[in-house]
Amino acid sequence: MLSNIKIAFQNMEHSEPLDSHTRSKLQKVSDMLSKEENITPLFAEFWLKSHKQHPHSSAEFHLKTPRFDLHAHDEGTDLYVVVDNTIDKMVAQLKKEKERFRESHRKPDSEKSRFGR
Repeated sequence: MLSNIKIAFQNMEHSEPLDSHTRSKLQKVSDMLSKEENITPLFAEFWLKSHKQHPHSSAEFHLKTPRFDLHAHDEGTDLYVVVDNTIDKMVAQLKKEKERFRESHRKPDSEKSRFGR
């Protein structure tokens, strides 16, 4: 489902091992989206950034669907760990959005059912 995601490298050379690691971890997000109806990503972008003056890296993940627009970000020295943390943050946001959507579409309980009558 996320086959058309854009993975961009900024201030660093393209790394095939890092690219394949990122794509394999993104499978978790893709699996979550494929389980839900009407959540087809309109836009998915993953940025891997390296800072020139510091041994510091960051990753940003932007996911836009018809129902929501999510953004996850993480920073650190090990780019593989940063990728994992960023995707974990996105998974947590997706779970939260899915629960929020379910809650908004539940039928409200009547007072009788709440008081056992």
